[in-house]
Amino acid sequence: MGRKAIYTKIYNQLRYQILSGELAIGSPLPPERKLALQRGVSRNTIVRAYSELEAEGIIASKMGSGRFVVALAPAPAGDRVNWHNRAFDTLAAAPSHMAELLGVADKYPDIINFAHGDGGKHTLESSRFSDYVKSTAEQLHSYYFTSVQGLPELRERLVDWMDMEQISSPEQVVITSGSQEGLYLITSLLARSGDLVLTEMPTYFGSLQLFQSLGLQVVPVPMDADGLRVDVLESILAHCRPRFLYTVPTYHNPTGWTMSAKRRKQLLALSETYGLPIVEDDAYRHLHLGNKPPPALKALDQSGHVIYLNTFSKLLFPGLRIGWVAANRPFVQLLTRLKELSTTTNTLGQLALAAYLRDDALRPHLENARSQYSKQAAIMESHLDRFLPLGIRYERPRGGFYYWVSLPEEINPRKLMTRCLQRGVSFTCGDMFLPRVAEQPYIRLCFTHERSEKIDRGMKIIAEVLQQRKELQT
Repeated sequence: MGRKAIYTKIYNQLRYQILSGELAIGSPLPPERKLALQRGVSRNTIVRAYSELEAEGIIASKMGSGRFVVALAPAPAGDRVNWHNRAFDTLAAAPSHMAELLGVADKYPDIINFAHGDGGKHTLESSRFSDYVKSTAEQLHSYYFTSVQGLPELRERLVDWMDMEQISSPEQVVITSGSQEGLYLITSLLARSGDLVLTEMPTYFGSLQLFQSLGLQVVPVPMDADGLRVDVLESILAHCRPRFLYTVPTYHNPTGWTMSAKRRKQLLALSETYGLPIVEDDAYRHLHLGNKPPPALKALDQSGHVIYLNTFSKLLFPGLRIGWVAANRPFVQLLTRLKELSTTTNTLGQLALAAYLRDDALRPHLENARSQYSKQAAIMESHLDRFLPLGIRYERPRGGFYYWVSLPEEINPRKLMTRCLQRGVSFTCGDMFLPRVAEQPYIRLCFTHERSEKIDRGMKIIAEVLQQRKELQT
């Protein structure tokens, strides 16, 4: 292996540790000679790796203090809009993962899709929700605007559905066009360009794309199987004052991990100590595969610091584009004023959902969906178990949609994804869930979108491609 390859490997390893939050903001890096001795390489190799990281702006040096990790710089904003070539620098700097993900099905309509994070057509067909849409469509008022804050009856039904003493009134709820609009509105109220925001890493790519497009500095916090590392978060808060923390504590996307009850209490205590707002994305809560998860952070919130975000995209289907935010009344009032700029969420969908909840039809639908998802997860897991001799590793999710799969070091996830796509199978690479493209060893497989027979066929194709190890090496 040449000198350049050694330096590149060390650079990529350190870079991934920083982007994933394993080396948190403010963490010191080992002195050059010490790290060179640990890695069995020359000091010049370490100097070059450090220089590249410093040039990228993710570490900095201070005279007499060595090098340390810094917050990721926001995406650069252009001085002015160039209408001729449409060079919108801030948006262009953020990766277009959403377009890439949705474009796969358009380009390959017959693909076996392990990339999309949704429940699939088979669960929608058994939900009977289309009956409610048809019935609602016959009502004349379903074609006109409703309240900017959202249909009053739907907000009342959601208060009952959430069943939290902290959310006792429909005035604490605002209906949004999916959770993505909710997150956009929340972020626009809480932060301005250049501000710091915290998020566990890896994380939902839509949140990263949003934060980066708004010019925010993303500070990653590492995770393990018990969720966000609260001990690391506390050390980060000693170095900086972020505007808020975004977290998916229950059946996390992409890892499937769930924050333990102990850490939830520790996180809320930190929030109170530092006055840190927490944006809780709870989209997967009702999609457990066995025991129910711990209570939502909002259900434990005694200070009003938690802003609760949820969506029907996971409970029913993504094209419905209806989500909601629940928080204290003053914040919801501000959120509603901001939402006036995009008027209101579609009335027909809100009316259909209100009737669906009124008839308590969502609960049996979810029971059926969970039963189907459990069977689909078992089929995917049986194949993953056969992959173990090839060097892959995974942890069984307790709910949600995903398997987070670690590949052997020598296999390039992007090459694997490309080869599988050529064979008719899609999935997502782990770098999609980091703030920047990076060499990393993970892929995400969704077990809910496809029916069982397609899962079986698709996993067999992935196994065949994995056998061609030499063609997949980095």
